[in-house]
Amino acid sequence: MKSNTNYYKDIYTLLEGLKTVKPLSADFHIHKFSDTPNTWVKETSIFRSDTYSIILLNKGEAAYKIGLSDYHITDGSIYFQAPQHLRYFNRLSQWQGYVIVFMDGFFEDHPSLKKLVTNFDGFKITSKVVVKLDHEVLYETEQMFQHLYNISYSSSPHRFEKAKSLLELIMHQSIEHYNLLYQGQKETKQNRIVKRFEEIVEQHLYEITQDKVERLLSVSEIAEKININPTYLGEVLKKATGRTPKEILSDRIALEARSLLNNTDMAINEIAFFLKFQDASNFTKFFKQKTGFSPSDYRK
Repeated sequence: MKSNTNYYKDIYTLLEGLKTVKPLSADFHIHKFSDTPNTWVKETSIFRSDTYSIILLNKGEAAYKIGLSDYHITDGSIYFQAPQHLRYFNRLSQWQGYVIVFMDGFFEDHPSLKKLVTNFDGFKITSKVVVKLDHEVLYETEQMFQHLYNISYSSSPHRFEKAKSLLELIMHQSIEHYNLLYQGQKETKQNRIVKRFEEIVEQHLYEITQDKVERLLSVSEIAEKININPTYLGEVLKKATGRTPKEILSDRIALEARSLLNNTDMAINEIAFFLKFQDASNFTKFFKQKTGFSPSDYRK
């Protein structure tokens, strides 16, 4: 299989693909948007990255897709991205703020930080990922990011160990304000079913991109994982989203296919195999039904 370079596997390829600065290390990086005023790309294609990101947007405006949701992000926002998330952004104005990027390896030897990252709802596949900060909290959060930035670019031989402690502090701050915004929201049984369905679909698509599964899950298999009847699952999703489970699943596969066609040099038959189609003709028929274009015409 040919390389799929825009499925960014690490910090180096992510920052290179976004035309920004060189990373500080293989597992951790931070920079200001002002460090790259003329190189950061204005708009991306849909992509994935095996990295975590925490972004503080002091000033600016952006259209984002993170996971299953679309966001209009404005001044005074902090937002989160995880390896399972699909990502896309369109920078609608000049940005001011900070970007933190890190890998699993950065917190493996730091149990308290690892627990915060792995349990944080903002890094989950189907959760909301944007928190709007008031003026006072924004100032306090910005000071934390600035301190982390200064330490990370210092000459201290222990700078990355210090960075872990500072990132842990930022995580505590983020979790506190995330929970204030989202934790009190009431969740019905139907909402839980929709969320669980989306989690299974997103995790499954992520595992496909990691070549960890041999075939696509059926709607019946997903319903079994949720422990409900497939017919009831269909009724709940149709009422909540206006689409059937099969339509949602096929839409997500089509989105993944568009990303592969946009962002990789994989041949069409390779993409068909990658997404678990029986052959290229079945994939071409499916893709044309979903988009109105053949895969080759879409790529052109």
